Amino acid sequence: MKRSALILQKRAEKIEAQRALHATAEGEKRSLNETETVEFRSLQQEIEKLTGEYNDALAYEENLRSLEGSEETEFTPAGEQRGSEKPRFSLHRAIRSQMSGSAHVVLAGAELDVHQRAVQSVSNANIAVTGFGIQMRAAQTVTGDSGGYGGNLVATELQDPIDFLRPEPLMKKLGATYLTGLQGNLRYPKNEGGIVATWEGETDETDSSANAYGYVDSLPKRLSVTVPISLQNLMQSNIDLEIYTMKEINAAIENAIDAAAINGSGTGQPIGVLNVSGTNQVTTGTNGSAPTWDNIVDLETGIFVSNASSAKMSYVVNPQTRGKLKKTKHEAGDLGYLMDKSGEINGYPSTASNHVPANLTKGTGTNLSAMAFGDWTQVLINQWGYMDISVDEKSQKKKGFVEITVNVFLDVLFKQPKSFSVIKGLITT
Repeated sequence: MKRSALILQKRAEKIEAQRALHATAEGEKRSLNETETVEFRSLQQEIEKLTGEYNDALAYEENLRSLEGSEETEFTPAGEQRGSEKPRFSLHRAIRSQMSGSAHVVLAGAELDVHQRAVQSVSNANIAVTGFGIQMRAAQTVTGDSGGYGGNLVATELQDPIDFLRPEPLMKKLGATYLTGLQGNLRYPKNEGGIVATWEGETDETDSSANAYGYVDSLPKRLSVTVPISLQNLMQSNIDLEIYTMKEINAAIENAIDAAAINGSGTGQPIGVLNVSGTNQVTTGTNGSAPTWDNIVDLETGIFVSNASSAKMSYVVNPQTRGKLKKTKHEAGDLGYLMDKSGEINGYPSTASNHVPANLTKGTGTNLSAMAFGDWTQVLINQWGYMDISVDEKSQKKKGFVEITVNVFLDVLFKQPKSFSVIKGLITT
């Protein structure tokens, strides 16, 4: 066994010993104790020493192979011998071995040895040598000759992809409730009030009263995404493309839920807080108007008047409104701004998201913004069944594509719309 292989085996034993230490600690649900930490660090020093020895051994063995290869790939006429030396490699003889016909010669001797070394050198890259191969060992540089020689041999290490820029996940952050694994259609009975208490005289008859009940339905709506991936991409990727793709699909679904909860139309998709009926509405001017301290206070007041206040209320704005509020003072001469440095508005936290529209129109006003305030724990994100994932390798097989399709069935429900106040038509640019 080569020295590099022996060193590699010893190094693996040390790493396995480290793994055993961690397995013991994890099994007991604790971190490494003092004794184990000392042992772990001692093993780490040995591993680092063995790593250096391994790299030295590899370099030495490569030097030996280079020396042997330079002797064997010396081109001389076929059959030529130098004294008692073995026959040298013959390029012509190797070429003839690949020609069909009666003169066909099978690779043998020095030609076979050189070919086998070439095959071995590319085996780790899963490259098939279909003819005969010669492992070239000419001197190379990385930057010389404009990189046309050695530079083209330098491997490029593929790292994890840089994630696509999406709005920050919103509903989970704000405290919405997620219900999963649902089956039938959902109907939520809703107490709309009616029982009252009245002051009566000592013997006066009290009028009867009863609660009035309505209901709110929640029905599944299909959210779907299909991603085609080429077979070549799957085979050649140095990262686990399928796992990364599923991560991106999950992010896309979560963003679609957030977008629907904020500004969904209710047609073929859930209805969002900006469009659901029953919220407290704060109005702006005929053609829109800039945000004011009065607007912000009115958003809060509507909720309190409706008995819908809670300790978890929060503002949701878009980046344009966020910037406008940070530059707008309460009133002339007031040193305070509508949004303070911590991001609070009127003493409540705020979150900025591009899911809040900035392209609304009102009268002649364009590119106007919206803003919502309320108790986001009143939002239900209902999910039926499970995330259905299907892989179709047949529909586009002639094009070399595999399609990954994900279907989920969801709805967004606002238990008490009066827990929210909405304003549209803000001039923020």
